[in-house]
Amino acid sequence: MALKPVTVSQLNEYISRVLTTDPLLGNISVRGEISNLKHHSSGHVYFSLVDDSSKINCFLPASYARNIGANLSDGLEITIYGYINVYKKGGAYTLFVRTLEALGAGDLASAFELLKQRLEKEGLFNKAHKKPLPAFPRRVGVVTSPTGAAVRDIIKIITSRTRMTDVIVFPVQVQGEGAAEDIAATLAMINRDFDDIDVLIVGRGGGSAEDLSAFNEESVARAVYNSRIPVISAVGHETDFSICDFVADLRAETPTAAAEAAVPDDAQLRARLAELNTRLSTQLTGKLEYSSLLMQSRRQKMSQALKSRLSELAHETERAYLTLKENNPFNILAKGYALIREEDGKAVTSVHNLKAQPYRIMLRDGTALVSIAEVRLQNEKEGDLS
Repeated sequence: MALKPVTVSQLNEYISRVLTTDPLLGNISVRGEISNLKHHSSGHVYFSLVDDSSKINCFLPASYARNIGANLSDGLEITIYGYINVYKKGGAYTLFVRTLEALGAGDLASAFELLKQRLEKEGLFNKAHKKPLPAFPRRVGVVTSPTGAAVRDIIKIITSRTRMTDVIVFPVQVQGEGAAEDIAATLAMINRDFDDIDVLIVGRGGGSAEDLSAFNEESVARAVYNSRIPVISAVGHETDFSICDFVADLRAETPTAAAEAAVPDDAQLRARLAELNTRLSTQLTGKLEYSSLLMQSRRQKMSQALKSRLSELAHETERAYLTLKENNPFNILAKGYALIREEDGKAVTSVHNLKAQPYRIMLRDGTALVSIAEVRLQNEKEGDLS
């Protein structure tokens, strides 16, 4: 005979009563690592306690949190002293914390640091190995879960920023067993078979430390390092850091930031081009105006120089004309002077050169052929002829 059906509330009430009255679960100590730590504005603290295969939700009331001396952080290994209770409305059980004891870095945090140190020593984080991102990618590959919010955000951002880029999604498992191997194998396949992918975005949305653990695996780190295609790592939230982040060519705080880093913003490019066009037009106009003014100035200077030179030449010509006019033999002859030439035309300049032969005398209005009858020398002291 079947039992009478109970309501969901009655079932959760019964489970809560069983758990809270159990002597072991009412006063239990549990050891593990803090993950997904959150401080509420009310002062309450929420986190998960994890080991390598399981986790349990924990609640630290504000009244107890004030008495905790340790600085809580993800990866810190602690021992919790508390009890199990059921959140009746949601039907989930929670480890209520009375007090806790910090033990140091947990196994997951220690493993993270050890792998980080080893890969860094090998040079996988070296900036010299990081490849520049293409300025105008034609195709962006996205390696992530096909159903998560991250892929939707990435596609939305890229398509809103540019119409020149195609987005190709390569679906992978991003958490749980086999996730790291799936991510690493997909990266290798893309590099081998897709020559048209210009940049890759690898990552997922936020989650607890164990949710992000696939991106802290060595296989993923080496696949990213060996990628010939530039890789942008976008794992979790802004405060989350993964091994993948350190190896990638660029670390983005979120998937949205990764999409913004991967492609240019067409609107900003158009605005920038318009600004450059305006600036270039202004500079060219200024240069043309300056060249025009410079040419006008040079023409004015050349015109002034030419006028000055022409004036100088006119004065020189006038002076030469006056000199020629003053020294014109005919003007001298017009004053009563005569010019004596030998038969060959040679001028006679001294009485000492006169000989017994005919000479031609040139006067103002003609010439005459003469013979020398007498020669008198001038007395230089007295100034007369003798």
